[in-house]
Amino acid sequence: MIVCATVDDVCLEGYSSPTHLASLLDFFRDQKLRATFFVVPKAGGIPLGNRPGYVELLKQAVGEGHALGQHGLEHDRFETGIPPKMVLDLPHEAPARERLANDRTAIEDALRIDAIRARLREGRRILEDALGCEIQGFRAPCLSICNNLFDALEAEGFRFDSSHHLQEAGWDIIANKEPIAFRPITRADFDRTQYPGRMRIFPLTTDYTWYLTRDKFKITMELARHDFEACLRAGIPFVPMCHVSPIHQGDAGCGYEMYRLLIDFARERAAASGDELRTMNLVEACGRTALASS
Repeated sequence: MIVCATVDDVCLEGYSSPTHLASLLDFFRDQKLRATFFVVPKAGGIPLGNRPGYVELLKQAVGEGHALGQHGLEHDRFETGIPPKMVLDLPHEAPARERLANDRTAIEDALRIDAIRARLREGRRILEDALGCEIQGFRAPCLSICNNLFDALEAEGFRFDSSHHLQEAGWDIIANKEPIAFRPITRADFDRTQYPGRMRIFPLTTDYTWYLTRDKFKITMELARHDFEACLRAGIPFVPMCHVSPIHQGDAGCGYEMYRLLIDFARERAAASGDELRTMNLVEACGRTALASS
C-alpha cells in the first residue's frame, strides 16, 4: 500500500512561511515520510529565485528524498481551469465566486492550450532555474482544471499531475456543511481520472488538516480513516494533502496530531491486510508500473 503525502501553497503569502515549511520538514523526517511539495513559482509576483530562504529549504527537501512539483504560476484561481464547486463554496472564496459570475466568458476564453502552455513553461523555468532540479509534476491552484490543462501538461512533457480529487467531504467539513456525507472511493474512480497519454494522474483524497480545530477533529479523523481504507481496498495510492501554514494554524497541535494518528492507523491497517505501508513521493510513485493494472 502506497501513501504519498503532498503539501500545497509553498511560497504563497498567507498560506506559507519559511518557518512553517521548516517545521513540516522536521515532522516528515521524524515520521519517516517522503512527500511532494507543490511550489508556487511566482507568488505575489516575486519569482522563487528572489526568495533565498525558500530556495534553501526546498533544496534541503530534495536532498532528504522529497519531490517538488509546480503549483500554477501565481496561484490565480483561474490560471488553469475553474475550481470545483466544493472549493468555490468555501467562505474565503467569495471573491472568486463573484469573479466567475461576472467574467465566466472571459475566463473560459483565456483557457486556451497555448495560453496554459505558456504559463506552465514560465513557472517551470522559474522553479528549475532557482532549484537546479527537474520539475516533473503539477497540481493546479485550487484544483482548477479543464480538459485543455491536461493536454497542455502532456504537450509540455510533465510526468504526472495531481489536480483531481476523490473526496469532497473534507471541503464540506471546512465549510461547516451539514450533514457530512463521505463519498465512496473506488478503483473505477481512480481509473476515470487517468489521462490517455503518457502522463500519470494521482488524484488526491482531501485536506484533513486545514486550520483544524478540536471540535472538527473526530469527524475529520473518521473521514481520513474511511478514505485510507477505501484506497487500501481499491489498491490505489492514498494521496492526502495539507497546506504549509494551515496545518500549523488551527487549534494547537491538531494538524500534526491528525497526521501522526492517521499514519499509525495506516501502518496498522496495511499490516492487518497482509500488506506493507510504503511512503514515497509522487516521482517515485510514477516508477511503479504496477499501479496501472493493480
